[in-house]
Amino acid sequence: MSYRVNNAEIEGQHPLLKVTPVRFLRIRLILTIIISIMTGCMFALALRWSKKLYNWFLFTPCNVEETGTHYRVDTQNGQQFTLEKQQMNGIYYFTFRLLKYAFDPKTQCYQPIEFETDGKLIKDIIANRNVLTQNLKIQYYGKCQLQIPIQPLPEFLFEHLTGPFNILQYFAVAVWFAQNSITFPILILAFTAIAVIVNYILYRRSRSLLQKLANIHQNVILKSDTLKTVNGSELLPGDYIILQEGQQLNCDCAILQGDVMVNEATLTGENVPIPKTSLPDHSAKFNFETLNQHCLFEGTNIVKVNSTTENVAIVLRTGFSSLRGQYFRNVLFPAPPSQRFYIQAAKFILSFATIIAVVYGFMLIKYIPMEFKTSLLVLRFLDNIVWSIPPSMPIFFNICKTASLVRLSSIGINGSNADKIESAGRIDTCCFDKTGTLTTLGLKAIKVWTHDQSLEQIANYILACCHHLLLINGELQGDPLEIEMLNFIGWKINFEGKSFFSVKKDQQEFEIIKIFDFSSARQMMSVIATDGTNFYLFSKGSPEMINQQSQDKKQVVLDEVKKYASNGFRVLGLGYHLQREELETQLNIVGMFVLENPLKDDTPQVIQILRNSGLDIKVISGDSPLTTIYCAKISGIIDINSEVIILDYNSSKRQIVIIDNDNQTNYDENAIENQNVIDEVIRNHKMTAITGKFLEFISKFLTIVNPNRDTSISMTQNTSSNQIFTENNAIEYDDTKMKEITMKLISKTRVFARQKPEQKKQIVAMLQEMGRQVMMTGDGANDCSAIAQAQVGISFSESDASYTAPFSSKSTSLKCCVQVLAQGKAAIMTIIEVFQYQLSVNGIKFAAVTIMFLEVQNFSEFQTVYVGFISNIPLLIFLCISSPATELAEYIPLDDQFSYQNQIQIYTNIFFAVLGLCINYGILNTTDRFFEYSKPIEKFQREGYLNSIMFLSLMYYFMSFGVSIYISNPFKVKYYKNILLTLWTTLGFVVAIVSFIFPQRATWCDVIDIKEDTFEGFNWVVLTVVIVTSFLGFFFQALLQRYIPSMYKITHKS
Repeated sequence: MSYRVNNAEIEGQHPLLKVTPVRFLRIRLILTIIISIMTGCMFALALRWSKKLYNWFLFTPCNVEETGTHYRVDTQNGQQFTLEKQQMNGIYYFTFRLLKYAFDPKTQCYQPIEFETDGKLIKDIIANRNVLTQNLKIQYYGKCQLQIPIQPLPEFLFEHLTGPFNILQYFAVAVWFAQNSITFPILILAFTAIAVIVNYILYRRSRSLLQKLANIHQNVILKSDTLKTVNGSELLPGDYIILQEGQQLNCDCAILQGDVMVNEATLTGENVPIPKTSLPDHSAKFNFETLNQHCLFEGTNIVKVNSTTENVAIVLRTGFSSLRGQYFRNVLFPAPPSQRFYIQAAKFILSFATIIAVVYGFMLIKYIPMEFKTSLLVLRFLDNIVWSIPPSMPIFFNICKTASLVRLSSIGINGSNADKIESAGRIDTCCFDKTGTLTTLGLKAIKVWTHDQSLEQIANYILACCHHLLLINGELQGDPLEIEMLNFIGWKINFEGKSFFSVKKDQQEFEIIKIFDFSSARQMMSVIATDGTNFYLFSKGSPEMINQQSQDKKQVVLDEVKKYASNGFRVLGLGYHLQREELETQLNIVGMFVLENPLKDDTPQVIQILRNSGLDIKVISGDSPLTTIYCAKISGIIDINSEVIILDYNSSKRQIVIIDNDNQTNYDENAIENQNVIDEVIRNHKMTAITGKFLEFISKFLTIVNPNRDTSISMTQNTSSNQIFTENNAIEYDDTKMKEITMKLISKTRVFARQKPEQKKQIVAMLQEMGRQVMMTGDGANDCSAIAQAQVGISFSESDASYTAPFSSKSTSLKCCVQVLAQGKAAIMTIIEVFQYQLSVNGIKFAAVTIMFLEVQNFSEFQTVYVGFISNIPLLIFLCISSPATELAEYIPLDDQFSYQNQIQIYTNIFFAVLGLCINYGILNTTDRFFEYSKPIEKFQREGYLNSIMFLSLMYYFMSFGVSIYISNPFKVKYYKNILLTLWTTLGFVVAIVSFIFPQRATWCDVIDIKEDTFEGFNWVVLTVVIVTSFLGFFFQALLQRYIPSMYKITHKS
């Protein structure tokens, strides 16, 4: 029996879907041991590799939770895990990704064990804060610290040395040992061991760095009956703590008394003091999002506290339950990478192995009459299997990705997930935040505009008073906009002896006695100020909201706002009211304050590069539509002369608003049922912009659901009928036609304005549903959800919030986007080349040995090492470190190895090389040489004329393959610019040619185990055959790349 999960906010990006109690079958364990012994441990390894087989064979579902020994959990992205059942204080639970889950009999659901706050009355949270004893709290919630798990070396070795490719490698080693080959298999094992040890060193280094970032070591003052100082790691949910200046919080908490100024740079990336006040109404329901201005989060620095009262907060979330803990969980448990490349590669390898087996089967017609010992033929067949599936291939794939991360790190771009390099190479859509991403964070004041000249003085009063700046360490700090505002009007600010501050210019002075901080819901902030005679309410905020709250609405103000916003300026509405007997709500609109938020210097250049490469570019911003449209135009996301239709929604009038130039048309929301309105916009050649309100409106027709459809995360109360899957979840549509229209509109739209953080994520998910590969770039915590949803995310922030992004740039330049994409394309192309090279090399090794069998010969020990290790391994390593091209390509590498383009390239290489080997074998047969062997054949000769010709030919072919499979244009630098690869292949060519031309050098012949008298005059003929067939292979590869290239142009699906 399965139970659903009552999801909680602390799960972050890792919500569970359902839990099934299961019982471990001991009799099956005994059977597993017996079958594993009979199969040489292969069955045990199969259980390890296949979670489905493991769950099916060893566990059975339970109808009663108490009878289970384990839990089978399903995540909302389709993964499944079996976790051990644990018990504490009579409660059964399991741990999934560092969070504990337990069964709730009341709801008949499983849920994360947490100090429950969401939806609870604040007074109830306070009253019940100590219902559990301290020991129970420690058991339930753990310590107040982020302890990054580090896998022990033995466990790491077991995991990384028992994969399918590793087992194949051990099988290959056993086969080689059975053929009396010693040196080569030992080298392969040593190379694998070194690679795994190096990976473990890098892994521990990465985890140790995370631990240093996670650590917050400090003492805090705990308030109970008395005040006492304790280590911060001892804090538990429900504790009261005293907030102090200079303190860095190591928990999430809510302020009960007092008020503070904090710096949330570790969360938002913005180094700006933010006011936080105590919870105003303890009878209200608690929610972190809606009461954000009263909550403090782990990693936050307290820069100032209210010195007139004791500042007390209640601890609510600790450890990995905190917001910062969720960021670290995202790093520790990234989304599984796409397996498409490996699935298609496996298909090709299977077909390749089949061809080799068939060829070998035909050759048995020749071998059997020669009376080979059966064991030799069997070992040779097993050797063929090994060569068709190169066991060292994953090592070189990892080298490709690691080399890309190292190159990015050298230019100030830190990557936390090597698999995302592959994803970066497939990106076809780039989404950008506006402020701080396309534009700078700095603001420049332009002017103060009032609708009546007599109000200019009032406007100056508003600008002087309506802010929440602070003096910290003798320096004025706060929102850069407010600092620019105060500097622009030239008023002086004084904090001495004031509850807040006073401002003065000439003979005019105001003292601030109350501040109503900015509310995103109200889109404005206000202060109450006095000049000693009268009290005033001064307000600033969204011009639309200020006008809406005004008793005398001024259309002229909105017209002027539109004029400035259309030219990309940031506009603040200004309003006031003279306070007399009571606090009135109606404002008098004064005018507006105009600022400029300029683009970053390189934004237009980078956007042009991205557009030239065929990428679809979109801006997703929280700013106003007109400002965002202007930013999109001057940055190059849309053409400067493009006309843009804005789709908005008026919730109060329940109308769709279509703004086309200066023409605004309102439609009753029921018109959407006919779908005519949006259809016309889609068919129109003009660009489109969508506001958050419009997206919220059409979202009433959407439901985010889990892929297995057992439960849903509803965005509305509607039920759904059709489902389409995305990478992390699925989107369900109530109406098929509505689905089609919505997706076409999202695909066409390049400007998304006034979008909330969750809406940014929703847009990315909808693009992914269309088959898009999306990169999201942002600089703040409001972009984290979208960054986590995208296949690739880039952040400019070095804050904890940037951990959500696989790539974080130390520089604020947009060039990092181009560099990540270029590295991704180069990495994918190199992985393709590594795959093709190893299969091509193994293919002609098989052909050479198959031919040598006809004269009972095989490679010597040194030759085996040379063709399997000395010549190939350095070449592959140097190939893996190839750098990307200087220009971003408008193509994406075709990483489907089962596609006909890639198959033709591999088989072309093999065909011409095998042709050369056959011709040289024929040339040898025209001579009067002969060979003798005794029957039955029990062992091979390790030298001979045919052996020498085959080995020398392979020496040359291996180097020529390195040249022919290398594709520089348009993804990578030219071949000769990879200096190490060029030097190695040049050396290989020289060694091969010299060995052909001067085979009489006895000492050198002894080293490479060839016969001195192999050629006797026809060495030039054999060398010519090798060179000509190599050239033909290179020539045809060039033709293939020109007419059927292994790449494709970016197209946009809708």
